[in-house]
Amino acid sequence: MTEVWFYISEDSRPDARARLLQRLIERALPANRQLYLQSSDSDQARKVDDWLWQESGFIPHGLAGEEYSQLQPVVIGSGDSAGEHSDILVNLDQRIPPHIDQFKRIIELVAGPEDQRQSARDRWKSYRDRGYPVTKHELPREPV
Repeated sequence: MTEVWFYISEDSRPDARARLLQRLIERALPANRQLYLQSSDSDQARKVDDWLWQESGFIPHGLAGEEYSQLQPVVIGSGDSAGEHSDILVNLDQRIPPHIDQFKRIIELVAGPEDQRQSARDRWKSYRDRGYPVTKHELPREPV
């Protein structure tokens, strides 16, 4: 059954979720994990793609549907299908994607402004009500 992990940081800076995402990717790549980053729409997917090229150093990745994207350890997509991916979905959307059952693990990143935290609380309740095992991982705030 798909597991759901919530990584929760007390960091309330506007870029706190991006910082958590970077930490997650940096840990997942050496462990040979494949990440599918679920964006809310194609605009957010392109922003994440740009951020991965510019802000986070070189992280091999691709946009879903692009040539060779299936070969990348990190794929960014939006919509109702994640293709052949089945390892880890990192949900960057405020909604629960419809294709979560194809993944071994769903990761929710909770940090930043209060409105994002409330949305995460709602997703937690929804996962739990659907019968998914939900685990909370509290993370210390990164030094400034």
